[in-house]
Amino acid sequence: MANIGHRSTQRVMEILELIAFSGVEDGFSLTQVATVLKCPKSSISPILHTLAAGGYLSYDQTQMKYTIGRRLFEVGNTYLNNDDFYVQTLAIMRKVVDLCSESCHLAELRDDNVLYLLKVDSPEPIRMFSAPGKRLPANTTALGKALLSKSTYQQLESRFPNELPQITPHTITSLDELYKQLLTVRQTGFAYEKEENSEFVQCIAVPIEKEEMPVMALSVSIPTFRYTEEKGERIKLLLQDARQEIERLLV
Repeated sequence: MANIGHRSTQRVMEILELIAFSGVEDGFSLTQVATVLKCPKSSISPILHTLAAGGYLSYDQTQMKYTIGRRLFEVGNTYLNNDDFYVQTLAIMRKVVDLCSESCHLAELRDDNVLYLLKVDSPEPIRMFSAPGKRLPANTTALGKALLSKSTYQQLESRFPNELPQITPHTITSLDELYKQLLTVRQTGFAYEKEENSEFVQCIAVPIEKEEMPVMALSVSIPTFRYTEEKGERIKLLLQDARQEIERLLV
């Protein structure tokens, strides 16, 4: 009986991680969840129903699909609200946004993706859409380039064994070109991306290092029509200061 309980708990985690991290924005049907997890629908259905009833999943009756629910977001937020590092980092990020009026993100590397950890929105009505928990291909973001900046060419080949993911016509799809950019990030301390992930948006990022290796990255995202060289230089100074403050929290 204990083994069955353990398997059931494992199945709940697999379902939540599938729906949360797959990148499929319109959700999963019962059939799709069962197919991906290679389980009978009869064992998946009661778990989905229970999670939806508790608010951990949201069920769209028209599309007959499940997405992450508000309750799970609330549970996740209690971790952030009770962790001193994230509380202090959010305060640093708010200061950056107050001084440049653009959105600020904190992320870490997960396999070949960046995982957004924190976000402070721009006060402007037109801004980048993103949210904590979202994953994007690392090669398409300034955050990813900052996080990958100390990778060797061989490490990049291992991380990206297939073709680099392409999201827009501007996305870098050449491993050689990506590595060349990473060498520049290593030299300058700044990573850049212009419309490689979202059209009409560009980003500047800095690596957050511990023991001289990137463990997180911090970025500012700017709609291309609001970007100027002067604003870019100001944002770089803000990111540089914020990086130093956050790295002191990691000591």
